Amino acid sequence: MVKQERSGRTRGNLIRAASTVFDQVGYERATLLVISERAQVTKGALSFHFAAKSDLARAVQAEACTASGAALAELAERPGPAFEIAVDMAHTLVRRLETDVVVRAGARLAQEIDTPNDPSLHCHVAWLGALHPTLRRAQADGSLLPGVDAQPAAALMLSLIIGTTTMTHTPHTELALGHGRFTSRETADQLLTRMLRVVRPALSAR
Repeated sequence: MVKQERSGRTRGNLIRAASTVFDQVGYERATLLVISERAQVTKGALSFHFAAKSDLARAVQAEACTASGAALAELAERPGPAFEIAVDMAHTLVRRLETDVVVRAGARLAQEIDTPNDPSLHCHVAWLGALHPTLRRAQADGSLLPGVDAQPAAALMLSLIIGTTTMTHTPHTELALGHGRFTSRETADQLLTRMLRVVRPALSAR
């Protein structure tokens, strides 16, 4: 039992270390040597748990999807107007992307690694799969405006999630916006709040 617990801790440590490296340099530039050094384990110990970098990347993606998916599933069970639940889902994901390196790395890997045969490893697909039924519920409960299609509304919400996180990590974005109110000190969550104010009237009357 002690050996299993130690093995589980080592595996978790490797996934977190790999997430940090993938988040910083991407899949192609990441090396198993750097990951093992960051995790403070030997290359042999890493190979015991993960035979290849692709296996480690898949483990990061799977954990990212599981962690973020659990948070969305909990929100989906909450009562109330479904559009507001979708908004809360968007904020939850943006905060996760800001604070959870595993989720952030998993989302980046989804863009860099082609996994057509396993959509469960693609965070964006999983997130869309949570937003879409929630917005269909919003159609039913009237919190989504009549005539608004839930499918493109879900895609729009996902675009806001990805876009706000990208913008707050892009240098000098405030210059491109003509010295507007957005600055690099604004968090993605704050920017999402302002962007939702712009699109909300087209989606919901509430």
